Amino acid sequence: MTQNAWKYVIAVSLFSAYTLAAVPLFGQALTQPVQVVNTPNVNVVNTPSVSVTNTPSVSVSNTPSVNVANTPTVALEAGAGVNVSSPLDGEGNPTPLAVLDAVQPYEDSCFIFFAGSNSGNCSFQAIPSGKRLVTQEFDAAGTLETGLKPVFIGFETNSTAPHFFPATFMASANGYDNFATHQETRLYAPPSAAPFCFVGVTSNSNGNYGCEFSGFLVDVPLGSSGAVAPGVQRQHPALPNGRNPGLGRQPNNTGR
Repeated sequence: MTQNAWKYVIAVSLFSAYTLAAVPLFGQALTQPVQVVNTPNVNVVNTPSVSVTNTPSVSVSNTPSVNVANTPTVALEAGAGVNVSSPLDGEGNPTPLAVLDAVQPYEDSCFIFFAGSNSGNCSFQAIPSGKRLVTQEFDAAGTLETGLKPVFIGFETNSTAPHFFPATFMASANGYDNFATHQETRLYAPPSAAPFCFVGVTSNSNGNYGCEFSGFLVDVPLGSSGAVAPGVQRQHPALPNGRNPGLGRQPNNTGR
């Protein structure tokens, strides 16, 4: 073999060895980072758990609301508070929030006998001293001679303007028409006040009317008068004969 031929063989051998040395060995365990781009979702399967360590907190942003369900108790740290706002009714007005209504429930009833008159009233028990009444519901039921109708049905706390409620015809029986009132409301009476109910009808009657209310009592703070802020001057509507059915004006037509 000539000298040039040997040089060629040696050069080819050296080039082959260099090429083999540059190819990575598949048997070696090499760890390389993997970057996934332009992929909105990555599914990891056959992985029993994923642990995230060294993460002190998780922030949820651009989320209008978060619902926490099945949590019976939420503890607030010292100095923390919760804001409570009144829900809005169908007209966008805040609905009053009732508090402590289950602690001191209170209700009462009274009865009116018209005894040949066209109006009458009856008094409820006086509100206990140191308490304020919050009335949540007013009810009334009346029996009048057929053809007679209620002109007005009122409730008053003896210290504020009167409040009036509608009547619904129910049925006729034994020569009498029956009316009923059931109305959710929100009325107040100060300590020691004696609320009363007053009813007027279209003509003289020997029928009767019963009035009821239900609500709860709240304690009046010491040093507070507990009086309800004065409203408009109390005025009762006049009956067809011009008489006024205000408390004490019909002493012979009241009953309990």
